Amino acid sequence: MKPILLLFLVCTVASCNPVPEKKEAMATDTAVSIVQADTTASYIHTFADTALEDKITAALMKLPFVIKSDRYIDSFSNHKHGIAFLLEEPQAPETDIPVQAGYNGDQRFETYYRFFVNPKTLQIQVYDAVEDKKMSLKAYLKTQP
Repeated sequence: MKPILLLFLVCTVASCNPVPEKKEAMATDTAVSIVQADTTASYIHTFADTALEDKITAALMKLPFVIKSDRYIDSFSNHKHGIAFLLEEPQAPETDIPVQAGYNGDQRFETYYRFFVNPKTLQIQVYDAVEDKKMSLKAYLKTQP
């Protein structure tokens, strides 16, 4: 019995102190990636036609739910900000101008609404993310409580 106990003890001690393995040197990667600094200047967006931008903004500011959101943003920003609009140039087949409306915070732009405005007639359509489609103002207002 003593030889079995001795053998067990030797195996236990041997397994607690394993022989250190040789470590191979890791090859270093020679590829160097160039990281460009992220600046706020790359995010400043200007719309080409400022007169049209003013007309679109004025038309959107007449909508009751936009006025309500403007007051809400004004209240939580301690009367420093109102609703902001981001206008983009339309993509090739589209003629309507995409507009995002929301809160332009220090860290990000929070989109409340997405509109599509016809530049000739100033007809406004609202993008419904749930349905994934453009809706007329009348149809959008019917969906709101």
